[in-house]
Amino acid sequence: MLHPKHIYIFDLPTYPKGVVSLSIPALAACFDEARYNITFFDLNLVDVPNTFEGPIAFIGIKVSSQSFNYAIALSKRLKLALPNVPIMWGGELPSLLPDECLKHADVVVQSMFEPVADEFIADLENGTLKKIYTGSNAFALAHNAAPNFDVIADIDAYSSFMGLPLETSRGCTEVCTFCMVHVMQKKHYNLKTQAQLREELKVYKGKFINIIDYNFGVSAEHVIQTAQLIKESGATGYMAETCIEMLDNDNVLAALRDSGCTMIYCGLEAVDEQALKSVHKMNTNHIENYERIIRKAQSYGVQIASGFILGIDGMKADTFENSLRFFERMGIMYVKLTFITYNPGTKVAKYMAKKGHYTTDDITKYDGNHLSYLPHGVNSNVVTVGADKFIRQFYSFPSIVKRSFNTRLSAMQRLEFILFNVCYRQVYLDWLKQDILNNSANFRILLESKFIKSRVTVWAENLLNWVRRKRYANNIDG
Repeated sequence: MLHPKHIYIFDLPTYPKGVVSLSIPALAACFDEARYNITFFDLNLVDVPNTFEGPIAFIGIKVSSQSFNYAIALSKRLKLALPNVPIMWGGELPSLLPDECLKHADVVVQSMFEPVADEFIADLENGTLKKIYTGSNAFALAHNAAPNFDVIADIDAYSSFMGLPLETSRGCTEVCTFCMVHVMQKKHYNLKTQAQLREELKVYKGKFINIIDYNFGVSAEHVIQTAQLIKESGATGYMAETCIEMLDNDNVLAALRDSGCTMIYCGLEAVDEQALKSVHKMNTNHIENYERIIRKAQSYGVQIASGFILGIDGMKADTFENSLRFFERMGIMYVKLTFITYNPGTKVAKYMAKKGHYTTDDITKYDGNHLSYLPHGVNSNVVTVGADKFIRQFYSFPSIVKRSFNTRLSAMQRLEFILFNVCYRQVYLDWLKQDILNNSANFRILLESKFIKSRVTVWAENLLNWVRRKRYANNIDG
């Protein structure tokens, strides 16, 4: 009888925590279960084990800029304990800086694993692993197996309010300067087939879906067809990300409404033209259309969430007040705050050095949670003080309730709005609690802590899930 070899995969401490990563189930799906036994350790939830069962084919580590130091330390520890086992790094940082990562790993995988899976597995079995494997986005998604969520032993330990991840496309047709998509999934934009999605959606029955595509709305036809499949799947609703201009389409909005889409995240990023031009979003974001399209989407019951970039070109003290007033008045569901980041190893990082200065050369600070870059004329104190004040106001309970009433929602929909915010705001309340805006060294406290849901979050998630099931049942009955 053939005994399968073991593969151990590690996800390293990250922040924010508690979100199910699709990359691990996607990687697991590439391996024959009869030949390989995959064990996944999320170090946000558990500690590194002291012993490993053999024989071991390889150890994989998912590495981001944020977790670089942890990856180095873990790799050293594993090499001492298991000197003959190859260690593979994959994820964001190996895609950006493969040569730097090869100082600590035996193998790195750039970009996506699925396109190189067959080659990697053949080399693994022949003992001829290469140093670098680069997964091209020219690889048709129809070749991908459905993600294997069984590899996540305790999926209920993660947050449920953001939903279970689903990927329907890869790549993006836009060219925002700060975006990682052009490194991770460059050049090509690919769609999964409708037959493929129909099959994958079987595991989402009774669950809320988080479509993690960088830009779900490149194709109106794809959105409408996928919405119909989700409607048929029995999912309790979903959220997705797209450029706001795609929502200026009644057919798209009707499809989203009828299929249970409760929220679309749009990278509005700023309510200032100069700021948008500085990150090359002037083609997709037209501020004069923001209010009209947001109100149009809300009239279909589709709520809008937004990005807000900190430290963007032209940011001044009144930027925060103007943004707060706009987001509150428009009833924006939530705002994701990230510091402008130009990642090391990218062409744009070199170019932007002419338009500002980098505040650190520490790779781990290039994660959107730290002030790593300042455009000329932007004051760091203005950014941090403004961000602190914005968080305290926007994520206060009175503001959450106020925003829910500014969306013209029903009582049940407002409850869903409020409960989602109770869960989502915790990330930024932790920023304030640890004072990371003024002392970035304290971010380490957030990074090293194990993810455990607070009582408030558990209560809010349970009630939110009940509301979502109730809404779904009402939609079916209606």
